[in-house]
Amino acid sequence: MENSDVFGSSTAPLTWHDFLERMRHPSAADFVKAIKSFIVSFLNNAPDAEKDSAAVQEFLGNMETAFRAHSLWAGSTEEELESAGEGLEKYVMTKLFTRVFASIPEDVKADEQLHEKMALIQQFIKPENLDIKPTYQNEASWLFAQKELQKINMYKAPRDKLVCILNCCKVINNLLLNASIASNEDHPGADEFLPVLIYVTIKANPPQLHSNLSYIQRFRRQTRLVAESAYFFTNMLSVESFITNIDAKALSMDDEEFEKNMESAKALLVGLSENSDYDEGTAQTPEVEEGGGKTQL
Repeated sequence: MENSDVFGSSTAPLTWHDFLERMRHPSAADFVKAIKSFIVSFLNNAPDAEKDSAAVQEFLGNMETAFRAHSLWAGSTEEELESAGEGLEKYVMTKLFTRVFASIPEDVKADEQLHEKMALIQQFIKPENLDIKPTYQNEASWLFAQKELQKINMYKAPRDKLVCILNCCKVINNLLLNASIASNEDHPGADEFLPVLIYVTIKANPPQLHSNLSYIQRFRRQTRLVAESAYFFTNMLSVESFITNIDAKALSMDDEEFEKNMESAKALLVGLSENSDYDEGTAQTPEVEEGGGKTQL
């Protein structure tokens, strides 16, 4: 993944391909054996979120300690060692992805409920419902933040998924900052940022949001989930909690208006679904008679 600027220089000295190249060195044979052994052993165990997370965190920590003492990284800078750890995490978690991502019924259920709720609320929510000041309302530009968040399911490594969240947050931050400068207002803080992130997330409605956040929490190396990345990730966890518990009061509505909007949204989505089913069932590739035979266009 190339959009890694939000992590500074942590991956610059040693790329993903460089890490794989070092693992092909004869002196890395013991590392390769240990990694493969861990993956095979892990895949043979039944899913257990807490145990899985602990096992991965312990293994990554032990391997990174071993890297530091190995001749392959002799004389390496701290940045290069950090990048080796990033490469290890990406390799291991890419191999374990199908086993640990959305593999627990509770996570799958939470994904479905959250996705359905956002699909309904996005039909009627407005910036005013989240008390976003007119100064900061910029729905056209918020689309860029939505697109960054929607990329999250394109990747398997925890870091790459986290980058999608951070890029989304940075787009919002920059838009808020530019708006405040243009209107001669104080620099925006969390009170301005979080409502916009909530709005953008609802409009983006990325599938499996709960599982993505849980996956990052469990398998992103904990020593690297710090500073700016930790701040923005914590905000996204707050967004998930807000949306999960959203009600009329949270959207500055009375109960009757909220329920009416939810029912209208349900009816709209049901209608769209039925039309989609009809289109899929009736849309056929046209065929043209040619010389006694049929040719598909």
